[in-house]
Amino acid sequence: LTLTTTGNGNCLAVNDQMTISFTDAPTISAGLDQTVCANNASTTLNGTVSGATGGIWTSTGTGTFSPNNTTLNATYIPSAADKTAGSVTLTLTSTGNGLCNAVSDQMIITITAAPTVNAGTDISVCGNNPAVSLNGIVTVATGGTWSGGSGSFNPGANALATQYTPSAAEISAGSLTLTLTTTGNGTCNAVSDDIIISFTTSPTANAGIDQTKCKNNAVTTLSGSVTVATGGIWSGGTGIFNPNNSTLTATYTPTAAELANGFVNLTLTTTGNGNCLAVNDQMTISFTDAPIVGAGLDQTVCANNANVILNGTVSGSTGELWISSGTG
Repeated sequence: LTLTTTGNGNCLAVNDQMTISFTDAPTISAGLDQTVCANNASTTLNGTVSGATGGIWTSTGTGTFSPNNTTLNATYIPSAADKTAGSVTLTLTSTGNGLCNAVSDQMIITITAAPTVNAGTDISVCGNNPAVSLNGIVTVATGGTWSGGSGSFNPGANALATQYTPSAAEISAGSLTLTLTTTGNGTCNAVSDDIIISFTTSPTANAGIDQTKCKNNAVTTLSGSVTVATGGIWSGGTGIFNPNNSTLTATYTPTAAELANGFVNLTLTTTGNGNCLAVNDQMTISFTDAPIVGAGLDQTVCANNANVILNGTVSGSTGELWISSGTG
């Protein structure tokens, strides 16, 4: 710019110059908008500044900057309120601007919902029926995987709905814990949930020891017993159970065919098993032939020659004994 005098009278005008120099204005970039997960929400910032000595971050939310809000590549840690709101806007403003006005730029952090996982409620199964149908549920994540057991999964550990068959060692231990962990989590951290499977004692059945009965005294008192189950039922014979076949200590009267066959196998099966499988046990009643006895033919003797020679025969017994209706 030139300043020239005016109203100089009989003088010549004179002038002087000055120069105005223009420096570049500061430029600033807060970086690209970012999307993060609610359970992995700490965000590394990428601010840049030129034409100023620094910058300062501010937030529409209530989170914190680490190590501080004057570090261009600070980490922003959203608050619970920020996560609930679903997004937060950060502004980077230049500092140390000299003759320049401060400039600013914004970036938005979008916070998506975190995955959830539910392995199901704890379950109790019987030691002899231990296969468990699992039905895990996940949200946000694309899938889940089961872990924690030494048994087998069918169709596999990566199926949310799968059947788990525990090992013998797990059944003996009485319980096990399975964990369902989310997979396909995107920018989120995986989450997991546990389910406890407990094993109850299996029922037992004892039909009693095998018995041997004589064919002419074949009614047999049974001595069945069960544990865990509430009762038992007899089967296998075509004879009669008295009072009925659901009485553990019933008596059994065999049929003529069973007597002729020489034995019958009876099975005691548990009833009232809860979530257990029924179990059974067998006992055999063997029938021996009845003794055969012959006293001989009737005889007629004279009173003065009355001694009688007897001709008795026996089989199927170890001895014999005569008894008389008289006093001889």
